[in-house]
Amino acid sequence: MSKYIHYFVGKNKEIPPFSEKCLNSWKEYMSEEYEIKLWTLDDLYTIDDDIAVEIARIDNYNISKDFLEIYALYKYGGIYVDQNIKIVEPICDLLANSNSFLGMDERHRICSNIWYEKNAKSDFSQRVYECFKEKMAEGEYNPFFVGLQFIFKEVLNDFDFTNKKTQYLDNGVVVYSCDYFYPLSYDGHTKSISKNTRTKNYFHYDFITLKGRLKNIIYSIFGSYISTFLFSVARMLKKVIKILLFPLLKFKEFRKKDTQKHRELLQLTLNEIDSCKNKDYVAFHNPAFTGVSSATVELFENSVPCGELISSKEIKMVRNRIKSNNIKEVIFSGFVIGWYKLAKLLHKDGVVVKTYFHGSHSQYLDEYGWKMNKQIYLLEKKNIVSEMAFCKESIIDFYKDKGCNATFLKNLVNINFDINKKKKDKNKFVIGVYAVQATNTRKNVFSSLASAYFVGKEIKDKEVILDIVPRSETTVAFCHLLGIKTTGVDKGIPREQLLNRMSNTDINLYVTFSECAPMVPLESFYVGVPCLTGNNHHYFKNSELEQYLVVNNENNPLDIYKKIIYCNDNRKKVLKLYDEFSVKNLNSGKELVKRYIELGDNSD
Repeated sequence: MSKYIHYFVGKNKEIPPFSEKCLNSWKEYMSEEYEIKLWTLDDLYTIDDDIAVEIARIDNYNISKDFLEIYALYKYGGIYVDQNIKIVEPICDLLANSNSFLGMDERHRICSNIWYEKNAKSDFSQRVYECFKEKMAEGEYNPFFVGLQFIFKEVLNDFDFTNKKTQYLDNGVVVYSCDYFYPLSYDGHTKSISKNTRTKNYFHYDFITLKGRLKNIIYSIFGSYISTFLFSVARMLKKVIKILLFPLLKFKEFRKKDTQKHRELLQLTLNEIDSCKNKDYVAFHNPAFTGVSSATVELFENSVPCGELISSKEIKMVRNRIKSNNIKEVIFSGFVIGWYKLAKLLHKDGVVVKTYFHGSHSQYLDEYGWKMNKQIYLLEKKNIVSEMAFCKESIIDFYKDKGCNATFLKNLVNINFDINKKKKDKNKFVIGVYAVQATNTRKNVFSSLASAYFVGKEIKDKEVILDIVPRSETTVAFCHLLGIKTTGVDKGIPREQLLNRMSNTDINLYVTFSECAPMVPLESFYVGVPCLTGNNHHYFKNSELEQYLVVNNENNPLDIYKKIIYCNDNRKKVLKLYDEFSVKNLNSGKELVKRYIELGDNSD
């Protein structure tokens, strides 16, 4: 019976030169009874098993590769070897002394890049094969659950992850310490070579940059101490070169931003300024900031879209257009690159300059936001900005204490398009989670998603569905683990579409960690659907609505779930209370804006 060295080569049978060099080392060290068996993704279509058909349908490279490795060892036995692993010493003794063996990597995890099975359909390979098929339902949504490291952990219950030495497990499975097969670290720098070493693992060779390889060579030649000194000198030289090349880098940055889209937005800005001729004020907003833009358009009648101004020429064009149209006051709603210089020039022209910043201190982890707020603060201290407005009530006193003329404004909603409300399915309970990205920790999306699991246990006569925008692979996989069905759109959508989706849910969630004056709750109620929020803004403060809508512990899915049930049980009362709140909020908000846009003195 033939013995095989199994080798996966991806979509075709072309092997890169370095990988072929490693493969040839196996031909040299292994006995002649072993033959190379190459596997490609096309082999999935030759396997008579329903799971192979399912994997081919999913078309996920990593899942396909792991399955073919499992199938090869299960069907034929032999040894599986990953690309870029070079054998440097014979392994005859290891083959003779065990029925199955694997190895640990540098982090002491069971690694699948080398796997030996003496016999086909061995007990271990069969258990791995069955476990893979069992986990495939979860793996379709999250490949982690069918990754070989996870499968090995499930099957090899007696493996001790705290033990760094070679372990002899049940059923003749041996897991060798990292110095046997994986003596090199990820970057190829750290070495654990010993007398036991049989292979060298270069399987990250293709991913190490030229810079990384050069660093490894320097470490090998000069050692750690001298190499560290050389690298610090190189970093210093890099900074000096950057200073010398600064004009060229600035020009390169300008060319990168100077796109057709940017030029069209600039022209739109100039046209909109012209349409405000002889008006007392205009309010600039950057369309790239959708929430800020929506709030600005709602608050200020004379709103003008304006992006970054990336050159002195663009700044002067906007300045001259404001002068020629006899505009007396400019409000910067939000703040972007170029507006700082524009504000200084407008002040010289006698134009009153004001700002409306939509951020808070907790958001200054964002370097751009922090830089822009610092510019506003400096402009105020130079008496260029006559008034700083914020939509987060709690930071007004902070800036007043710093001697700033700070004003509080309220975000408002006044929609000028029709909402297409559909008849709701009585057998479904739809929870909307909108305008929260899975990659933004401040938005706390996973706590909101997890709360739906408890809602499903409470409302047993209805199917709980999460409608998510933007929806991602991560959020879908997370909801699948919870057993919650999802609908949604995988990217941001225009405001009109978003509000139409909002209107067709039973309740919406915007339970985030940090906010100023979020638009989502106001928009949700405007279309007739209650929306829960976090305890981080001034809405509903000291009102009866607070007990129904505000989640005090935003990070606890149980608290969110309880508030969902409580709010839904009192739905009619909540909507009535909000109608009363909305009238007061709208009137007071308009009065605040009216006072804010009143012309002030721009003198130093």
